[in-house]
Amino acid sequence: MRMLSIFQVIRRDLTKALRRKRPGMEIEEIIYHHDNAPSHRAADTLETIDFLGMERLEHAPYSPDLAPMDFALFPHLKSELRGKRFEDLDHLQMSVRTVLGGYEEAWFRDTFNKWVTRHRKCVNCDGEYFKKM
Repeated sequence: MRMLSIFQVIRRDLTKALRRKRPGMEIEEIIYHHDNAPSHRAADTLETIDFLGMERLEHAPYSPDLAPMDFALFPHLKSELRGKRFEDLDHLQMSVRTVLGGYEEAWFRDTFNKWVTRHRKCVNCDGEYFKKM
């Protein structure tokens, strides 16, 4: 019996999850976007994304908050959970899922529109630094 590498397991599990969530989408159609955090630029991280078959959308080096996770999701999630105490990791995870599950379609649409606007500004600045929007 052949042992699967960790990359093969991740690709298999990710593909299954994507097929459940987005039945018509192929993993090769995914464009992965993240910021320039050191952990995101690490060779291992980039190799994993490449192995998974995802196209990487390069992030301008000095442009703030181009990733939706950074400008929309994390600030909202932090404000919703600020000051709360959790008995254990399970309670924290349940609270995060509750907050994320409460997002309406309009929130996603608005976040996408903000993402496009931020990228247009970055393109207009030729990828140079610009202040937060």
